[in-house]
Amino acid sequence: MPKSSGARIGIGAAVVGVVVLVGAGVLFYGLMVDETRFGRPSAEFDAARSEIASVEGVEIVYSERWVEAPTFSDPASYISVTVRADALPDLLDRACESTYPGAVSWAIEVDTASETRVSLFSDPAPGCLEIGFDPVPVVAEIDRVAPGLPVQAALMDSGMFTLNTMEDVFEGLVPLVAHAEAVRDAAGLAPRGQVEVAGSRLGVTVGPGEGPAYEELLTLLIADYEVSYFGAASGDTQMDGVDKVQVAAPEQHHAAVEAAIARSSLPLSDLPVAFLPE
Repeated sequence: MPKSSGARIGIGAAVVGVVVLVGAGVLFYGLMVDETRFGRPSAEFDAARSEIASVEGVEIVYSERWVEAPTFSDPASYISVTVRADALPDLLDRACESTYPGAVSWAIEVDTASETRVSLFSDPAPGCLEIGFDPVPVVAEIDRVAPGLPVQAALMDSGMFTLNTMEDVFEGLVPLVAHAEAVRDAAGLAPRGQVEVAGSRLGVTVGPGEGPAYEELLTLLIADYEVSYFGAASGDTQMDGVDKVQVAAPEQHHAAVEAAIARSSLPLSDLPVAFLPE
């Protein structure tokens, strides 16, 4: 028997309802997976941004206040700035004086007169920046020992102080390796802690008193044996879990490179050397 028009309408409505619910569910799941941001501007955040922008020598690159799916709560705030080195203390003071009650994450690019750029990052916190160390003397020390080099200085969750660069440099990083402990001390961090210095062509962890020995070894490897990459990572960062020194150098220098590493006073002197394609 044919169904009545009312029944057909009821079934159609139910089907539409299911489609809508499924579509909404798919959309909501997608938002959760993507952690999609939804802007949540506020007058208080705009005022805080204006306070920072008013500091001479500071330029705001980007700022945002938002919430994320699926909770849509606890707005997050972010400010990215460039700042002259001589204006960094004023920026830090102004952030501490801010009346904005929310936590703010910061990205700071500090430019010095000698064209050194030091990148700093602050964990989310209200008011004063939570960088983990004193940034003003760190910028000054990096500028002194490695002028003209872009360096990211950070204190990792593990407690390791890191000095990294994205530039394709090798020899230019050697002074930073040699003076890594001086930069750490300028940061006001615990003495005798290790410092990681890394770039696309160099990766070492400088232990207490090892800076000059690394400088001597790396200078020799670069000048005499045409080494273009040197990495001394710990076993937990190696795919095979084995501590080793990784080097890129012409094949005719391999034996000499191994001998130079073995003669060094560094703890890595007894590690195997793996040669990488140039």
